[in-house]
Amino acid sequence: MSNQPNEPQEDNKTSVAHSSLQASESDSSQVTQATQATHAALESASKSTAADDNVNPLTQWQSLSPWSMLSFIFGSAKAILSNGYAIIPVVYAGWHSGFDLKMGLLGFIAAIVLLTIFSFIQWQTYRFKLSGQQLNIKRGLFFTRKDEIPLNKIQNIRYSQPFYFKPFKLGTLIVETAGSKDDEAHLSALDATQASKLKQQLLQLAPQQLATYDAVDEISTENTADSVNTPSNKTHKTIVVRNLKQLIQFGFYQNNLIWFAVIAGPIMGQVQWEQIVELPIIQQFWSVIVSYSGPSIALQAMAIMLTLLLIYCLFSIISIVAAVLKYHPYTLDKQQQTLQRSGGIISHQQDALAIRRVQLVHFSQPFLAKLLGLWTLYFKQVKGQEVEQKTTEHMLLPSVKTAEIATILAQIPQLAGGATNIPARYQAIALAWFLRRGLLMYIPALLILIYTGLNPISEVALLIATAVMALTFLRYKQWGYVIEDEVLWQHSGLFGHHWKRIHYEKIQHVSITQTKGQQRSGYAYIEIGLASGSLTLPYIAEKDALFIAEKAMQTIKQDYRNWI
Repeated sequence: MSNQPNEPQEDNKTSVAHSSLQASESDSSQVTQATQATHAALESASKSTAADDNVNPLTQWQSLSPWSMLSFIFGSAKAILSNGYAIIPVVYAGWHSGFDLKMGLLGFIAAIVLLTIFSFIQWQTYRFKLSGQQLNIKRGLFFTRKDEIPLNKIQNIRYSQPFYFKPFKLGTLIVETAGSKDDEAHLSALDATQASKLKQQLLQLAPQQLATYDAVDEISTENTADSVNTPSNKTHKTIVVRNLKQLIQFGFYQNNLIWFAVIAGPIMGQVQWEQIVELPIIQQFWSVIVSYSGPSIALQAMAIMLTLLLIYCLFSIISIVAAVLKYHPYTLDKQQQTLQRSGGIISHQQDALAIRRVQLVHFSQPFLAKLLGLWTLYFKQVKGQEVEQKTTEHMLLPSVKTAEIATILAQIPQLAGGATNIPARYQAIALAWFLRRGLLMYIPALLILIYTGLNPISEVALLIATAVMALTFLRYKQWGYVIEDEVLWQHSGLFGHHWKRIHYEKIQHVSITQTKGQQRSGYAYIEIGLASGSLTLPYIAEKDALFIAEKAMQTIKQDYRNWI
């Protein structure tokens, strides 16, 4: 009798245990079913892709249009001219000493014939097709080269329409991949419809490989399928548009006179300056300067400086025209998980860059841009095999005001990283960096002074050492860093400003080195390795270097797939 009241309690406990077990088994079965459903969906997607491959003509070897020979001819000529700037002084010297017009014409015709034959062979041997999750390309006459490009390695797809293709409404689809030194594929003479279809397939197929990595992590998340297919992921948002005035400003402050000096230097050495000075126009110009400045040497020097500035502005016209022709009308859009830039007058281009491929954002402000209060934003991609090898083209955003930066980055949350404003100030590197280099410049000058005494040679050596030390000091003053919660900023420059914003999740390796003197002073060098190259912060506090390394390793320890 006394045991009877306890039996229902035991039965209740047993039933509760069984119900808990059933509930856990039910949850487990739901997770299992979700896992099976996800894998089934992936398998069905791959099967449907395979089924589509049987219908899609791009799965068979395709040849390019005969018009692609134009692209091969102009591309080869451009490569010869762009890499042959060093022969300009030789050509000028030959022309100056005497030029045989007949032989020149024969050489030009022979070059055109050779380029045409070479382009015909390239067109005949170039084939491409889509096979599964990769783009296959083969070319070559005597030695066949075959490239297999995994779609999940494609980081940039650019559609370019050069001037020689515009009348035929054709263009070139350029494919760039991660870890490659050069462009992997140039599919020339494609019509807009064919190029758009191929570009769409490459962009849509590339994320499928990543879905297999993310599927298991997202099974337990509610409404996973709905979150993937939300309208926000399919919207096409215009981030920024640049008008003609802004592109003119970009061409003006981005003008690089150094390359002109490199090319013109040897030519200038062969110019007969005595004859040029005696030209009537030069004599008249100098008389005007003297009439306004009088005997004042300072006013004459100022007039000469203004003249040089005018010459710089004249040469800037070339840079301005190039910027307008290449980028106008400039539009930067965000579609799904890609950034797309379009623009160009003579050669219309459409770039598509996967946002996850962006390694860092570089904010560049040359000296003239500093006066105008403008920045250029570079979205640095994965580089090639060599650390110093630049990608063919980094996507850039020209003529950005400081107040616009936060708004622009806020529209790309994948790049914002919790930091949308450029820091107002930075932590400078240690003064020891300058002392070790700035004073070192005086050693050769002092040796010359001791050996030869005070004379014009030693004075020039001291003057050069002083100028180099001054430039070194300017570089030291511009070098610093800012540590934030999710990103690291590096500041550098000479007369302008350069900010590089590194997200911790993109860091692949960190190297800290110290000399004996640095160990005693508590400083260290830290090298930060990204897929786009390495950055160095010299002579920073040892505790800051250790904090950066620890922060980076802790961040990528959770998920290393954000590297590239």
